[in-house]
Amino acid sequence: MKTDTNGTLADGIQISIDLPLQDDRLLSGDATADILLFLTRHNDESFSMTDLADAIGYTRPTITKTVDTLSKNDLVIEEHDGPRRLVQINRDRLTIPDDPFLGIPQSEFHAPVQDATDQLRTTLDDVLAVVLYGSVARGEADRRSDIDLWVLVREDRASNQRQANHIRQSLEEETFGGDRYAFDIDVEALQGIPTYAEELQEIIHDGIAVYQTDEFDTVRSMILHGDG
Repeated sequence: MKTDTNGTLADGIQISIDLPLQDDRLLSGDATADILLFLTRHNDESFSMTDLADAIGYTRPTITKTVDTLSKNDLVIEEHDGPRRLVQINRDRLTIPDDPFLGIPQSEFHAPVQDATDQLRTTLDDVLAVVLYGSVARGEADRRSDIDLWVLVREDRASNQRQANHIRQSLEEETFGGDRYAFDIDVEALQGIPTYAEELQEIIHDGIAVYQTDEFDTVRSMILHGDG
């Protein structure tokens, strides 16, 4: 008889696992948590073994063995595109909060990130996405860590960057729960994506999209699959 249990991947994000496990290597694989977190953050995308190896930093044999285990436990869905093996998280297993800020692992950063995002969306022109990246997105931040935000706009990068700089200065004067936070806000326009696609891969790979549009979904897919 199978019993459902929930494993927490990040604050507010859970994945349902059946017991007993179909392959008990699920609990011992070095790459398991990293692959699940990556696939969860990009849960509407399918990835090849090479995509995952490049994104997460494990060898392809390790990725392949780990995906075998995840597949046996029904945590990923597989398909084939010719010789390419593609995997996607099994979305039926996921519980993701509607509030994207709850996906930030350390709760003390929820309020400052949300305030920053709200100000960027209302002040900058044609915002297509706001992505949190760096140590805060990874859940490794301390009080000395900057809150790193990448903002995608349709056009007018320079003008929007100046506005973002003013927002940054204002945010750093505010207190959240009695604490002040340092921010680093970078703005890029659509036309600049091909030039900086390689540099943006790390931001998109590890980042949390706290605001996004359909146009950003297209950009993200291009960057994740190396088509930028």
